[in-house]
Amino acid sequence: MVKFVPWNVPLYRRLETMAVAIYAMVLPVCLIMAFNLIVIPLFWGIAIPYLIWMFYFDTKHEAGGRRISYVRNSILWRYFRDYFPISLIINSNYDPKKNYIFAYHPHGIISIGAFCNFATNANNIDEKLPGLKVHLLTLESNFKIPFLRDVLMSFGMSSVAKKSCENILNSGPGESICLVVGGAEESLDARPGNNEITLKKRKGFIKLALVNGASLVPVYSFGENDIYDQVPNPRGSLVRKIQTKIKDLTGIAPPLFMGRGIFNYDFGLLPVRHKIVTVVGEPIDIPKIKSPTDQVIEHYHQIYVEALQNLFDKHKNKCADKETGDLKIN
Repeated sequence: MVKFVPWNVPLYRRLETMAVAIYAMVLPVCLIMAFNLIVIPLFWGIAIPYLIWMFYFDTKHEAGGRRISYVRNSILWRYFRDYFPISLIINSNYDPKKNYIFAYHPHGIISIGAFCNFATNANNIDEKLPGLKVHLLTLESNFKIPFLRDVLMSFGMSSVAKKSCENILNSGPGESICLVVGGAEESLDARPGNNEITLKKRKGFIKLALVNGASLVPVYSFGENDIYDQVPNPRGSLVRKIQTKIKDLTGIAPPLFMGRGIFNYDFGLLPVRHKIVTVVGEPIDIPKIKSPTDQVIEHYHQIYVEALQNLFDKHKNKCADKETGDLKIN
């Protein structure tokens, strides 16, 4: 029996659901607009110069985007934050003269906590990290989609490509990035109560920190994996093999997830209401080494893994549900 949303839900909760629904609709709306722009001759006068500008001239997605304060501070994102709700805990002070790489875990299905805390100012990250300008990074392919790229850049988001990372980290004091280390592969392990991350072979961000002399900051979001359920896909299963093959071919993982709907609680593509607590750890100072050896990279990778594990263990009992599992690093 489907459980529908009752008619007497308070207005503020309806506004919260609306905010999350708007967020979920951004990609499909942009895809529909882009399709119409390209296939309808009436729009070609706009489409042709826009696409030429997008593909051949505009490189702001590799340099921090076009951050718009009004967009990041919109009341919409406060309703979005309160829907779950999402909170942000910062455990240290950060030198505004330095550059930082905030390494976010886990990926979850769509990294809701990363978006809310690092792309918007809903939890006052600008005030909590004075002097720092943190750019959330996402797939390069997202900036190939007309209109979507402009929406993403308005939050100060940029491409996760190496060139983009280095451009930002070397653009001045305080310029920092937030990247979701586990990527698409990690999303296939996102399910309620599970804290399984992909990290053992992820060492590119360590090398990036060494080459640019940027400090590393472990970040863990308790509850990120609890907002969607996912079809069972244990490693080695047929479902997982097919998902992995698609990921290898396209770079995009296809998790078979289920949330709730706008008017029901049992099925749909919206995330369920579940608290997300994002904890930002102590910075790890990294020396600047132009050509780090594998041994040096491995050394700082081990330091990072230990710091992340300590962060998880320290905050698990306070920030996670009682039934949440221990941290498992693949």
